[in-house]
Order: sequence, then structure tokens, then C-alpha cells
Amino acid sequence: MSAKKIETIFSVLEVIENNVKTAKNLLKQIMEEKGIKVDNYNLNKTPGSPSYEENNALEVVEGYFDGEHMVGDNSQIYPVPQNYASKTQLITGDRMKWILTYNREIFKLIQPAKRRRVMGTFNIEGDNYVVLVDEFPSPIKILKASATYAMKNLDLKVGDSIAVYIPESTMPVWGAFISIVKNTEEKKSTNTNMIQADMSELDSLHEFNLNEPSRYSPDLDKVPSIVKPSISSDDISKKVEDFF
Repeated sequence: MSAKKIETIFSVLEVIENNVKTAKNLLKQIMEEKGIKVDNYNLNKTPGSPSYEENNALEVVEGYFDGEHMVGDNSQIYPVPQNYASKTQLITGDRMKWILTYNREIFKLIQPAKRRRVMGTFNIEGDNYVVLVDEFPSPIKILKASATYAMKNLDLKVGDSIAVYIPESTMPVWGAFISIVKNTEEKKSTNTNMIQADMSELDSLHEFNLNEPSRYSPDLDKVPSIVKPSISSDDISKKVEDFF
């Protein structure tokens, strides 16, 4: 088996792990709303052994996502590739891990923050891509990679209704794009489409020279397409809610 195939398998496993973590988080929120004791179901159980990348890492730092970057527990700022943040639907407060190996940087979602889904009107204000939600006085920003991808591939236009994830209990500055909503029917989420791309290119694994600052500028349109099974966190939420 080639090194590239092994790397792709690890990337696919990471997406699966992220979906499982998101599903557990959404299930915990619904159970709490229903008055069901979460402790009885051991939903906080996580694998104890570190990943292959962590075992071979030069450095590992944990932190939280601030809408654009990971703010490390060491107070340093780590730019998060926008394609990874978009497909993982990161929101402010998500706990993350930055792993430095011999030839790449890897970002991993380790604990999703509590979130809720809201709908608003898509707009462009200067260099910012935003959603206007009636209940908030200020526009909520969404990542450029999410917006431009949806504009080109999902026919997103200014004035369209879109769904986004925002933190559950804080005033949102950033949101995570979920889908376009037209005539009560949602178009495909960028999360589903992005995960269908070649994980060895699309995941936050990028080559860099250790003697130079890391530079990364995602170009989703040039990523080769390869179909991989996936389920978006929005789909997970709907299935769990239907169950209850």
C-alpha cells in the first residue's frame, strides 16, 4: 500500500471521527432538552490512545476556534485552512488540536461547542460575506471559502436565505455555513460536497518548509473530486430529532 493511500485512509477516518463527535454533541443537547440524564449513557467516552500523527509529532497544541484561527492554550495564533473549517463547519468555541509533524501541519476538531441553527439573508459587505439574522443587531460573518464555493457551485446569490450554525449562548460574530434555503427546500450543503473531494488534498494536510513560515491559501475549485461516503452534521441533527 502506497504512502498516499495510507494518508488518505487516515484523512477519511478523521472525518468519520469528527462526524461521530458531532453526533454525540447534538445527541447530548437534545437529551438535556428532553430531561434525559446524559451521564447514564457514557457519551463522553473517547479513545484514550493518541493518533498516529500525534505519536510521531514534533509538537501538539490544543486550543479553540475563534471563527478564523485556532487560539492555542499557549496564547499563540494558528491560521486554520478555510476549506477544513468550512467542511467541518467549525464555530467559535470548538476545541481543536494542532499537530506539527516532520512535513505537515494537521488540525483536528476534538470537542464541538454547543451550537444552534439559524436562518438569515446572505449578503456581501465590502470584503465580508455575511448573513443577516433578524434576532441579531449585527451581521454574522461566514468564511470566504464557504461563500465563494456556494456561489460558484450551488448558485448562491445575494438575497438568498441560508442556514448557518452559531454558538448556542454567545453573541455570534462568525457562523458556519450549512446550506441554501429556497422555497423551504435546502440545497446541498458545502460540507457534503467538500468531503467528496480528494482528502489528501482537501484536508488540512499541507506540505511546507520547516525553515520558512507556513503559507496556505485554499483553492477549492482546483481540488480533484473523488466520491466518499459522508453525512453532514445538519443531517445528523435532523435524524436524532426525528428519533425523539
